[in-house]
Amino acid sequence: MEKTAEILPGYPIEAYLQSEEGTGWNAETRASYRRILYELQQYLAERPPNAETLNRWRQDLQQSGYRAPSINIRLSAANNYFRWCGRYDLLMHHQQTEAAPAPELTRAEYLRLLRAARKQGRHQLYLLVKLFAVTGVPLQCLEQITPQVVEAGQVMLNCRSSRFALYLPQTLRCELLDYIRENGITTGPVFVTRGGHPVNRSNLCRKLQELCREAGIPEEKGSPRCLRNLCRTTKDTLYANMEQQLRQMYELLLQAEQESAGWSGEN
Repeated sequence: MEKTAEILPGYPIEAYLQSEEGTGWNAETRASYRRILYELQQYLAERPPNAETLNRWRQDLQQSGYRAPSINIRLSAANNYFRWCGRYDLLMHHQQTEAAPAPELTRAEYLRLLRAARKQGRHQLYLLVKLFAVTGVPLQCLEQITPQVVEAGQVMLNCRSSRFALYLPQTLRCELLDYIRENGITTGPVFVTRGGHPVNRSNLCRKLQELCREAGIPEEKGSPRCLRNLCRTTKDTLYANMEQQLRQMYELLLQAEQESAGWSGEN
């Protein structure tokens, strides 16, 4: 592999891999992206890098028997490179996949996770469990959780092509502020590794699965997705209960008005 290999002129693959864009990757991700980008560079060696040739690349991957998850990994590697180049016109949409339903985590199990993390002295993991389960924040927004965001308590976060309204309840906000003070965090992401890199998905899921084992909970429930689903189902249940109570109150109001001013009421 030549260090000067480029997909787009003036943007060497190796320079991209060593840029700030890739500082949070682990060795496995970096190696995977390197292999994919060199494969794409060879594919486009005699073709102009444009939307048409990239779409043909995607089609060739499909015809070669690659499944949607494998194709999406390749598209992600290419899209990240094109973003680094500033060529947003070359970004490709991911293949549609049918996501397997996440196993349901109960609130009792969630509390057991918190107690297990507290028992083990894993403060950061305790807060991450609570953050996902209480706010429903997407994992890709985690790097945007800074001391300033925690101080504000309520902000809009960038979430791919949309926005996520983050609201930190006071109990969680106070715990986060204590953690920030204890660790001397002044800028940047609140949740980082010992090396100062943002927490990545694979390491986080591994730690959550370890916590599940400690808490006596099925490992497949140890994921940000399950915690976020718990947040959603809890809110849905509360909203449904509130709606029922509002209907009952409305019926009582109408009944009182009927008795006072209904057609069959007293004059």
